[in-house]
Amino acid sequence: MPEFDYHGVSVAYDRAGSGDPIVFLHNIGGDRRIWMNQTGALAATNAVYALDLFGYGDSDSPGSGYTVDNYVRMVSEFIETHGLTDVTLVGNCFGSALSLLYARGNPRNVRALVLCSPLTAATLRPTPTGWMARMAAHFPLDSIAGAIRLPEAAANLVVREQLGPRGRGMGSSPFAGLRRRWSEPRRLLPPAAIARDLPTLAVLDDFRPAPGFPPITTVWGAENRILSASAGARLNTTLCPSEAIELADCGHLVMLEQPETVTAAIQSAARTALAG
Repeated sequence: MPEFDYHGVSVAYDRAGSGDPIVFLHNIGGDRRIWMNQTGALAATNAVYALDLFGYGDSDSPGSGYTVDNYVRMVSEFIETHGLTDVTLVGNCFGSALSLLYARGNPRNVRALVLCSPLTAATLRPTPTGWMARMAAHFPLDSIAGAIRLPEAAANLVVREQLGPRGRGMGSSPFAGLRRRWSEPRRLLPPAAIARDLPTLAVLDDFRPAPGFPPITTVWGAENRILSASAGARLNTTLCPSEAIELADCGHLVMLEQPETVTAAIQSAARTALAG
């Protein structure tokens, strides 16, 4: 497993294949393995990179630094260090927000964006997750969150909440890795810490891509209970995606719940942008 040194913080990632680059960024609470179906398929035609954001997966979990700007800098430095150009960025939730923020600052280096359940202030606000994020922001709980380790039963509930009817009917094996991650030590620290900075993502609710901005594909699970798919539909009116996909019976983890559709959307986004 290769590692990227981000100012003394080790960032784990997977790399496979060759060709035009595709970079995958996961959600809060996820890790790079949520993209295993997509990276496995797309490595046949592209150079694929799937990162563990620091605080998650096999990356280091520093005691501080969990801000939106710091994560965007990490993504930017990863892309620059690896000499990646004309990148297709694929994200889920927070990973989608980071992808869009990077593209705003570096539009000429991005071929296309595939944004699964993009996290913004508006898509988060009406949900139970939004309420919990507001509580965490008002009552900093970093030290407590860093000391708590979720029992297995609680970790199972956390993952189940992210799934739609389709995912809940798939059995436990596709999501076993996520359940294990949620029950590891210090896994609650990054979500608790980043909650204070999530209001800054309101900037994405007002973002209107200028002509020439990389084409956007959005993918939402209609039964998402972590973020609001209805707010996501309103977000589409300002993002003006080239393609807006809604997957019935899916929740917050569309790449695992309906992997073939998400893989096809990524392939289409990258190829259409190249042809354009």
